[in-house]
Amino acid sequence: MSKITMKEIAKLANVSQPTVSRIINGNGDVNDEMAKRVRKVIEDVGYIPNKAAQTLKRSQSHIIGVCVTQMYNPYFVDLIDALEQKLHEMGYSIILHNSRHNPITEWENIQNFMARQVDGIIIVPTGTNNLSRISKLRIPTVVITQNNKYFDSVGINYMQAGRIAGQYFINGGHHKFGFIGHFPDEKFSGFESILYENNYKFEQKNYIKLDVSSTNNFLIRQDIEKYFNQIEHIDFTCAITTNDIAAIEFMRAAQERNIKIPGDISLIGFDDTLLSKILGITSIHQPIEKMVETTVEILWNRIDDKISSDLIHLQLEPTLVERTSSMRKKK
Repeated sequence: MSKITMKEIAKLANVSQPTVSRIINGNGDVNDEMAKRVRKVIEDVGYIPNKAAQTLKRSQSHIIGVCVTQMYNPYFVDLIDALEQKLHEMGYSIILHNSRHNPITEWENIQNFMARQVDGIIIVPTGTNNLSRISKLRIPTVVITQNNKYFDSVGINYMQAGRIAGQYFINGGHHKFGFIGHFPDEKFSGFESILYENNYKFEQKNYIKLDVSSTNNFLIRQDIEKYFNQIEHIDFTCAITTNDIAAIEFMRAAQERNIKIPGDISLIGFDDTLLSKILGITSIHQPIEKMVETTVEILWNRIDDKISSDLIHLQLEPTLVERTSSMRKKK
């Protein structure tokens, strides 16, 4: 059986071939009734557009390269899922590469995107090693979850997230504060600033520093264990963590030492992942759907050259979701 062509679709639907092309590709205004007639014919005959031919003709692949540095955190799994769904709605497929925090692998992934002639790239998120080189490729690129000077970027206001956590603890009657995360960290900067504005000082001994290479549960737990082994007792009654994974590992380490969460220490995670919902962890929520929708819209407009050359940097606002890992300080 020979493959049906767009010309035959046009004949069956009693329209012109260019009209069929516009309907299939979503370009231009077409009468609703006519569009329904064409789509019914396409469905009845099982017509599948030749994407390869369209790519050669229009110099577009309808493929987006998505580059991530880690997948251990369920937050990024949720983000990738939302990205793939939104891009599919826009008529794009994705190629997903995970660099595992290796800059050499990351650059190889970018080169593969170029070889596959992707229409654009979404970076979720990246280190600083390859940014300059990527920016010279002249391909539409948007960074999501990070604020970035080289590309269009969509993230959240991490400073504000830290301030929200700090104000929550202050309102809860806490006076001694902890932080669990990497250094430097915008969340900590916001956290420290709101404490200072309320006449509290953050004690650096209460900063549980995670190594930059600590990118999974095991390594994060090692850093937390190292902290516990260096102190005689914990000198804070509340803490914010850099992500929900760190919150979970701190909870486990604390509970093994008979430190009660939230009885002894109130805890706030970050990302508001499924894990925080299951385990009852108070967490800073990132608006994934809005972040993804905005990122894809910017990238789509860049591909179609519909916006000015000025870079777009957006910071969405975080919110706090209160659960059972936090409570007011008993007086």
